[in-house]
Amino acid sequence: MDTEKETWHPIFKISDSLTMMAKREFKNTVYALLYKHTFSFVSPHKLLEAETFNIKYKEPKDIPTIAEKLRYFRYKKALLQKDVAKQIGINQSTYISYESDNRDYYPIDTLKKISALYEVNIIELLDEYNLFLYIGQGLQLKKLRKQLGLTQKALADRLNIHTRTVRQWEKNRARMPKSTYVKIFKNKILY
Repeated sequence: MDTEKETWHPIFKISDSLTMMAKREFKNTVYALLYKHTFSFVSPHKLLEAETFNIKYKEPKDIPTIAEKLRYFRYKKALLQKDVAKQIGINQSTYISYESDNRDYYPIDTLKKISALYEVNIIELLDEYNLFLYIGQGLQLKKLRKQLGLTQKALADRLNIHTRTVRQWEKNRARMPKSTYVKIFKNKILY
């Protein structure tokens, strides 16, 4: 009787994830395929949340909201909300509100700190509205207004707002509300 421990040995590599293996079993050689499956696993505080993210989102670009993106990347770093808040220098309750779906606007300076902590490009964290603000609402609004051949007053009249508001938006002195952004740039009510 053979007293050697029966172990599998690679025979040849078929692909990066598939290898032919063999072992001696009694007086025969047994062959088997070894398939190496790799996937990203998020490890949050609650396992059920990790399962939800792993099933629902294959890649971060598939995540629609900033709140869910923040949660996703925090889980990947295995951090608690209080840890993130402390490391970026904000109140824990403020950070918790960032991961709720009740926010439209996220301060860019804070998101830059978070993106550095999570080691991702800030663009990966932004939704369309916050990307619009990050790129510069003023230039985009002015460009659209001129393409449509509208003055600031004509644009203000169409939106039922004061001309001074349009002027403030174009100079980036006031933030355009998300509802207005959606009307102008998504629903295209000015066309």
